[in-house]
Amino acid sequence: MMNAKGGNDSDYADFMFGKVISVDPLKIQLSNQMVLTDSFLTLGRQVTKHKERVTYQDMTHDGDTTRTETVIIDQALKTGDSVLMFRSNNGQRFYVLERLAEGVTG
Repeated sequence: MMNAKGGNDSDYADFMFGKVISVDPLKIQLSNQMVLTDSFLTLGRQVTKHKERVTYQDMTHDGDTTRTETVIIDQALKTGDSVLMFRSNNGQRFYVLERLAEGVTG
């Protein structure tokens, strides 16, 4: 089916690897020839600074007390980070799923 459709192998790849080359403005290098700017990117929660509400058992007081607080989780991308992205809309949008472990480049 893929042969009948034609095109390059990369036309069928849904998951892509990239490297952050700038954070302000955000730029992710996809290959030697292609750099994605923020207008093509959508960031997932795993690669942003965001707030989360957490509930936990507070054992510091007499008895068990359940507390809920809002915390800031800073997982914002940094220059040099390797990322895993999902390509959609025929390569016009890229959803950045997560940062890869150091040394993993795809």
